[in-house]
Amino acid sequence: MSRRAWPQEAVDLQRTVRGVLADLGGVELARSAEEKLQVRGEAVAPALAAVGVLDLDPYGAEEESAAAALAVRACGEFVAPWPLARSLSVPAALRAEVDACYVVDGAVTHLEHADIFQRAVAVRLGAGAGAFPVTAGGARRAPLDPFGMSVTLGPEEGPRLPERAVLMSFVLDGFWVAGALAAATGHAARYATTRRQFGKPIGRFGEIRWRLADMAVAADGADELAAYTWFLVRRGRATMADALALRVGVLEAAGTVLRNAHQVLGAVGLCEEHDLTVLDRHLTPALLRPTAPARSANLLLEAVNRLGFAGTFDVPPRRDLSQRPSKSPVDLSTVDGHERHNP
Repeated sequence: MSRRAWPQEAVDLQRTVRGVLADLGGVELARSAEEKLQVRGEAVAPALAAVGVLDLDPYGAEEESAAAALAVRACGEFVAPWPLARSLSVPAALRAEVDACYVVDGAVTHLEHADIFQRAVAVRLGAGAGAFPVTAGGARRAPLDPFGMSVTLGPEEGPRLPERAVLMSFVLDGFWVAGALAAATGHAARYATTRRQFGKPIGRFGEIRWRLADMAVAADGADELAAYTWFLVRRGRATMADALALRVGVLEAAGTVLRNAHQVLGAVGLCEEHDLTVLDRHLTPALLRPTAPARSANLLLEAVNRLGFAGTFDVPPRRDLSQRPSKSPVDLSTVDGHERHNP
């Protein structure tokens, strides 16, 4: 795959998914599903199944793998209320036994859309690929976790998932967030061309132009990093350092895009009626699970120290890490002796 050149079949499917979701109401689907959880299974899932999205194998041939990634991105553009990344990250050969894979870190009390699946498992970061069965309880209905379901994790059992399932989970999450950030950037750009002050569109003012430029660069960077990490996973060259670098990158991009988008739209961007508010709210769980920004950065540092990192300037692994504990990264999961857990 050359730079920015996706297989035509994947691009066509992405366009189809966009059209299907737009016909169902676009972002309005997320609003509707908050009020009526059954919208997820009665409207979203059948629509995705009808165009073959739910059966895609991101570990298969390049065209199918690319189609899976771009389909997830298209869902992110509308924050479609169906956990596509969770189901597609399970290797096809294991889907008869496992229908969803959640990567988790620390204590786990809630997971998004966990009630949808019958055979979901959780894989703990840094603990191999052992599978812990997920049992869903009731819905929390928290404003910033609209589909968070209370869960309990059973003892480790069943098939072990390959490490690439964890890597692919990070990659697909990256595409989903990238899609949502592209949509938020588009909302801000369109508003800047239609909202007028002092007789001209606000997009002509330097402050707004700079914000839009920052948003466009951040959103584009998230897309590029997701595509590059997908390429590494496809070629079997990715490590957890690459997956965590993607995680940190999209979290930083999300901060830039959402902060500036709300600034460009002003009070309008805080109104429930505007899609930006819905995008922001439904992005929040993806930005906190499995690891929030500080924890993600710490895990990335640990992974780079342990595994090294291939980039513009390669970083070799620290061979003496175990012999120099005073130099190792600070574990941000504990503060003042108390363990910090993500939602």
